[in-house]
Amino acid sequence: MMFKKVCTALLATSLLMNVGFALAQAKEGSVIAGAVGVETGDILSATVTKIDKKNRVVTFKGKDGEFNFVAGPAVKNFAQIKVGDILDVRYELAIAMKLTKMKNPVVMGEQVSSSTATAKAGDKPGMVQTNVIKTVAQVVKIDKKKQIVSIKGPKGNVVEVQVKEAALLKDISVNDQVTAVYSEAVAAVITAPKK
Repeated sequence: MMFKKVCTALLATSLLMNVGFALAQAKEGSVIAGAVGVETGDILSATVTKIDKKNRVVTFKGKDGEFNFVAGPAVKNFAQIKVGDILDVRYELAIAMKLTKMKNPVVMGEQVSSSTATAKAGDKPGMVQTNVIKTVAQVVKIDKKKQIVSIKGPKGNVVEVQVKEAALLKDISVNDQVTAVYSEAVAAVITAPKK
């Protein structure tokens, strides 16, 4: 449970640090709006049914049946895994978006930085992989009545952003460029079953 809290804290800290840095790097004019969103979801939950310590193979049973996992050398604390332990894999996405008028248009693109954190020695195995993505996008549609701005990313995907204050929309136009920074993390944690 503690490692799950650390994973969430790492994600939030990484997001906040990288949002500030990335947005400070953009050549921007006036700030139009900001939006923050968080999405989480459980990818997998399974129970350890068998452990082959010699070959480092763990057998799990989940809702879709049994599967084997070979725990390579990157999996720390392998000896701490016990039959009956539970594996939870969780996905988290945090978005912080800043709509700005860019003084000098820039080429749309994205920058990605990644980090990995693992469990401390003696704990059950666990890790969190975090990716922080900074992207420059273009405003393609504005719905002032619903307070929604649609932006198109460098790969052609369109995302709708809810703007909380309608007054902020008066200074934004279709074709303005925006900066978006978001973090995504996948955490895999093994815990002892609740007694």
